[in-house]
Amino acid sequence: MNSEADIIGISSNHLNFQSKYVPFLSFTNQDQKIVAENYIYQEVSAFFEKILPGQAVIPIAYAKLITEADFKKIEISYFYENLFHDLERKPNGQLEPKIRWVLTFDEKCAPLQLASTPLNHTGYKKPSLLYKDTKGRPHRRFGTIDINGTPVFYYIYFTLQEILDVIKGLPRY
Repeated sequence: MNSEADIIGISSNHLNFQSKYVPFLSFTNQDQKIVAENYIYQEVSAFFEKILPGQAVIPIAYAKLITEADFKKIEISYFYENLFHDLERKPNGQLEPKIRWVLTFDEKCAPLQLASTPLNHTGYKKPSLLYKDTKGRPHRRFGTIDINGTPVFYYIYFTLQEILDVIKGLPRY
């Protein structure tokens, strides 16, 4: 192997990534970062509007992301500090989850995929599910961490290609 090509960089230690299996994503300038983040927030907002309309959701920092390979090895304090530290109870005593999310490029963190029924579905037969929207784009993949069967944390899957496509749409200077 030729290591002189310097094809892939290594993130610096000061970023404090929780997982050693999370890629570091960097852009050339601030405009690219802003456009990519705006795209991600728009997509995440549309995702949650489909599954949890009106529910407030809170992003966690990408550096705090853990993968399934980390799940059983990470200290329990991680879950309290990042996911459960501000859980509250409703007057009836049930937990009121604060829904959090993080983007992931790892398909194993996002084994579920949204689907829709065809617009012409009448309800008489079991519908054939559509895994793409009306523009032919795949519905968003996701995964969850649950408490008593209730999702409190969502992994929202993005591809590097879709982020690159957004960045490529910027005007060149």
